[in-house]
Amino acid sequence: MVTKTEYVYREIPIQARPKPVTLYDLQFYAVTKENLDDFLKRFEKENGDVVFFAISVPDYENISLNMGELRRFIESQNAIILYYEENVNKKPEAENESK
Repeated sequence: MVTKTEYVYREIPIQARPKPVTLYDLQFYAVTKENLDDFLKRFEKENGDVVFFAISVPDYENISLNMGELRRFIESQNAIILYYEENVNKKPEAENESK
């Protein structure tokens, strides 16, 4: 009885990466009690209606921390994807040595 080891190589197609994210410009205004009247006049002239969305300084800092956390997660996911792309289609060592 002879035992024979046979390596099976599976071709797994690598999928195309998604298109990059397109971000749009934002404009933030620093409005204080001292410049509120001037700001309202200028803003209405340039943009029409005035609508306020208020955020505190600690919440603004949290936005920055959240963006950093999202970046960390995306970079980790990218590293995992690269790992599989590089390793899933590698031929087994025994097959590479026979060439």
